[in-house]
Amino acid sequence: MTFRLLITARDAAASLHLIEIAKAATSRRDIAIEIATQMPATRYFRNAGIATHEVDLPPSASRDCPEGAALMREADAILERTMPDSVLCGLSTPFDGGIDEAVTAAFQGPRFVMQDFWGEANLLFGQKADLYFALDAEGVRLSAERHNIPAVAIGSPRHSAYSSMNIPSIRQTVRDRLAIEPGTVVMGFFGQALHSIDGYRRTLSAWADAVASQAGPCVIIYRPHPREHAEDVTWSHQRLAGSGVRCVLGDYGDVEHSLLACDVVCSAFSNCTYDVAYLNYFSDKPLISPVALFFDPGIVDYFHRMVRLAEFPYLKAGLVMAVRQEADLADTLARAATPQEKALSWQQARKLADPAAAPMRVLDAILKYPGQDAPGRT
Repeated sequence: MTFRLLITARDAAASLHLIEIAKAATSRRDIAIEIATQMPATRYFRNAGIATHEVDLPPSASRDCPEGAALMREADAILERTMPDSVLCGLSTPFDGGIDEAVTAAFQGPRFVMQDFWGEANLLFGQKADLYFALDAEGVRLSAERHNIPAVAIGSPRHSAYSSMNIPSIRQTVRDRLAIEPGTVVMGFFGQALHSIDGYRRTLSAWADAVASQAGPCVIIYRPHPREHAEDVTWSHQRLAGSGVRCVLGDYGDVEHSLLACDVVCSAFSNCTYDVAYLNYFSDKPLISPVALFFDPGIVDYFHRMVRLAEFPYLKAGLVMAVRQEADLADTLARAATPQEKALSWQQARKLADPAAAPMRVLDAILKYPGQDAPGRT
């Protein structure tokens, strides 16, 4: 009998993992999938050529309000229509819930959640999943420590796609498109929807000034986050361009195209620096230095309050350089652009576990989970 799996996604980062899992599922005869998405995940699935049922509803901070009730009704309707044996959901931001949290709350059979961040869970709708798929052993440990939730390490499904990328060709094509001259250092700033957080714009401004102070020729690539508001994107682009360094908007293609154009990739604490580690992993030679901008007190305070970690696991693993004092920023950027520092980043990335089998590991874990013979819905 074919196993029926419902996949849901709202968050951009989660969708990239779930797309690779959905691709793996379509190659198997023992699994049939249905997919329900909210924006921005819908756009990512569409770009991957995967059709979904789009949920055109706003997020909600609670299931006990009109927006939450609408999501719960939609979840019930999707479950009634698809009659899944299990559900595999992504994670929304910590601030609100979406179709992922509604389906997790509504379904009574085995529920699974794909984490896109270490130890993360969204319990705003009042229901834990039965099992969380973590990126690694640190994610399993943090899941238990922070939320007392069961988790298993399966690797990083989204990065399994990197194994088939022609990294040198993509890098050269993007740099040619941007007319990057030989000897020019490409510095990337990868934005986040954090403009309301005290310290975010100070971080961006300090970074722009540090790039402008570099001795050699530089070009800035600014890649906005999908959730950044248009006015925030405009402010960021104008501030970066106002540094006097040529600034191009990296709003074309997927995020990997923007990353591969860079010599140095920087963000406050975006997971794009983790993406860089996997691009380095699959590269035959040193490629990019990832840098976390972790010096402004407002950003550090926000990180500790919201993420509740002493520091990122990828910082602990030595995969990403960290700037902890603004006074060190310009020197760190200069050092990050050197062949020696790129080689160090590449060597650390080569220690990562191969993610190629991660999508199939997720599917196998779902099929083998106890209780699959007695699914149910509300």
